[in-house]
Formats: sequence, structure tokens, C-alpha cells
Amino acid sequence: MVDKEILVQKIEERKEEYVRLRRQFHRIPELGFEEKKTTGAICEYLSRLGIQPLPLEPTGVIGYIGPEKGFTIGLRADIDGLPVKECTGKPYQSEHPGMMHACGHDGHIAGLLGAAAILKEIEDQLTVRVKLIFQPSEENTLGAKRIIGQGVLEDVNAIFGLHLFSDMQTGVISIEEGPRMAQTDRFVINFYGKSGHAGKPHQCVDATVMASDFVMSVQTIVAREINPVEGAVVTIGSFHSGTQYNIISGQATIEGTCRSFSGEVAEHLKEAIEKRAHCIAQYYGGKVEINYDYGSHPPVFNEEALSSSIRIQAEKLLGEGHLVHVAPLMLGEDFSWYQTRVPGVFAFVGCGNPDAEVFPNHHSRFEIDEAALKDAVTLHISAVLSVMDDYRSK
Repeated sequence: MVDKEILVQKIEERKEEYVRLRRQFHRIPELGFEEKKTTGAICEYLSRLGIQPLPLEPTGVIGYIGPEKGFTIGLRADIDGLPVKECTGKPYQSEHPGMMHACGHDGHIAGLLGAAAILKEIEDQLTVRVKLIFQPSEENTLGAKRIIGQGVLEDVNAIFGLHLFSDMQTGVISIEEGPRMAQTDRFVINFYGKSGHAGKPHQCVDATVMASDFVMSVQTIVAREINPVEGAVVTIGSFHSGTQYNIISGQATIEGTCRSFSGEVAEHLKEAIEKRAHCIAQYYGGKVEINYDYGSHPPVFNEEALSSSIRIQAEKLLGEGHLVHVAPLMLGEDFSWYQTRVPGVFAFVGCGNPDAEVFPNHHSRFEIDEAALKDAVTLHISAVLSVMDDYRSK
């Protein structure tokens, strides 16, 4: 039986170590499937803990703690950064030009390593096996599927993950059942017209006009075609057309994303996007090419019983008043691919400093309140304790 008071003390005593780890990884952000330094540093730390690192391909690593047989819970942290130039001015800011841990994955790594150190200390008290999963390339939504294909879930019975969010204040967490994050689809649409002189528009087919019409048209999909009680988003994030002020553009490229929580809505969004693009191109006398990546990943959907069990353990370790309700988010997370195979829970952890200016995830000035790292460690350990209790009772 694990003594909860001793666990709380161990978590508290290591607070400075969590901060040191987080800053170490913050300095070396790397993009998806390029996380060589990050993977190497994780392997080195696991080895020091007495945990054998088992590298994944091309990056990422797993490790085990606890008995070799029996129920296994996976604890997952994503490890990649973003192509964002850091503007925080912190002494530990990114040493890699044009790259930054602008989404808190450095904190995710530190949280899981911090939990691993404590779980290793109490390994003889564990009645379940813990599988540490340091996943590459979450931001590109490619990493989870890649490592699942390498067999990372073959011995896993349940899985837990979390995300730090600066729009939640430090000290609050959300562990709730049901839909938590959206299915994300991507599309790239090329409109082709006929370029020519700006002074002779009658001889041209303006791709900029076609694409602009499309951008305005898609704004009505959610407003007029989706049931208002259903959640959905259509966003155009990139628009490129033309080469010079006095040349009518012959090609325009639009990139965007659709977000939803149900397959029916996701399919409707796809069909509506494609229908509008074809109709607009035909209307203007142009052509269109559509590349629609449907189901980059499904919605994050938390299993009810496991969510309840982890909440109970988290409250025992954190105390009352930390659990809050957070509505489902239209953000995406490829953690959902694990949940298509095994029961899984994904938690939200507040890291917004109430005494400082707060910037959102993916911002060049994004920063976490490092006091939140202790909560991340606590939640990983809570997940292990929850399945220990459930597994023992079966």
C-alpha cells in the first residue's frame, strides 16, 4: 500500500528538479521526428534513474517501471516543439533559431520524468506496470499513429496524458469524461485561373477573386448548415496568391482546418468545403484542386470509469478545490489515437500565472508558471494509483 502523505512529500521535495528539467528541454526545442537531442537527454535521465530507455524510430523513447507482468498503464508525454521564434527574453530561452517550445511540451517532458523518478523510488510497492511513453511529432498529428504502428500499445491496458494550458490558472485541473478535444481535419485548396496584366482583367481569370469568394462562402457552413447544439469550426489559416501588384494572379492557395466532435458533422464539413470550392471555380471559369486530409485524428474522448478513478486519486494528493469543469476544446490532440485502442484519459492542467501577463499556447511569448509542473507530476502518479486500486479490486 502506497502511503499518500509520503508521496505528497516526495513530490514537493523535487519541485526544483522539475523546473531544472523543464528549462533544460526548453532550450533545445526540435520539430516533429527531428527530436534527436531531446530524445538523447530523456534517455540519459532515464538511465540515471535505473530505467532502461528503449528508443523509438526515428525519435521518441519508452521505458518501464514496476512488475513485468500484469496490468500496464501507459503515461504519455509529447516532446516536439514548434517553428516559432521565441520572444520571451528568458535566460533559458530557445537556443535553436526559429524553434520554440510554445505549447508546453517541455513541461510535459519534465512532468513525466519527475513522476518517473518518484515511481522508480517506490517501484517495490507498485502492483501494476508503468510504461513511460515519450512521443514525437504531436504538433503534426503524426507521432501517435507512427509509434502505435511500432507496437507501443501492444502491452498497454490503459493510458493517461495531459496538457498544460495557460488560459487556465495554475492550481486548477480538469479530468472529465466524454469529449474533450476535437477531431481535426486539414485541407489545401488550389484555385487555378488565367494570369495577365492588371489593366486587362477581361483577358484573365482572377484566382485571387475565386479564393476570396471561397473564404467568405465557407463562413456560412457552421452558421447555417450545422445544428447549433453541435460544435464545429471552419478556419482558413493561410492564403497565398499573386506575385506582383500589377499582375492578376493565376493561382491561389488556401490552407485551413475543420474541427468537430462527431463523424457526421465532420463528414458534412468536408462535403460542404468541397462543394463550395468546385462551384466557385466553375462560376468564375477556373479550375480547382482539393487535398482534404480527413481525420488527422479523431476526437479525444475520455473513458468514464477511469476518469472518475483518477479524479478521486488526484483530489487525495492535491486536496480539495483544484478540480474544475472545463468545456470541451476545439483544439486537436493526437492522443486520441491511443484511445481508439485502449481506455484513456486526457487531463487539462492550468499553468497561467495570475501575477503576470499571460499569452496563449503557440504564441511567441508563451510561458508557463513552473509551479504547475508539480501538478503534472501529481496527475501522472494519480493515474498509476487509480489503476492500482482498480486492478487490486478485480
